[in-house]
Amino acid sequence: MKKLIILFLAFSLLSCNDGDFDVPVFQFTDTVNSCGEYILHIKNSNSTEVLVLTLSTTEIAGVVGEEQYNISSSLEATYRIFEEGISSNYFCQNIPPSTPKVIKELNAESGIITVITNEIITNDVITGYSYTITLSELLFNENSERIFFENLDFGIFTMNL
Repeated sequence: MKKLIILFLAFSLLSCNDGDFDVPVFQFTDTVNSCGEYILHIKNSNSTEVLVLTLSTTEIAGVVGEEQYNISSSLEATYRIFEEGISSNYFCQNIPPSTPKVIKELNAESGIITVITNEIITNDVITGYSYTITLSELLFNENSERIFFENLDFGIFTMNL
């Protein structure tokens, strides 16, 4: 019996730990929220996970067609996990509020942003544009944690003139 207890203790103390590795689900709602024209974000159903795109006038220019852009220092994709759900205007503030707390933030190291621009026409007049945004070869890298998505539909953003 004594040997059995020692064996049990040895297995308990020397067992492997898989660490604290959380793989993001990346299941977001279909709604693309915006702050101004150039900060777009999508949230999961309980608003605790967010994917944010920071674009510029080049990508949201009103030129019909398909364009591709590489993620860079001016074109950013950021994934955040919050302690609690956030409101739709969280990213619209100059200084984001201190609550809810950001649990994890990953910035994309590389990837391709594809923007397909179409005109919105009402009564034969262009009244705005719709932008279908897709992310591909999206790589988030943090220390030993590497998250890669081959294709991710970001959503459709519309802008009225």
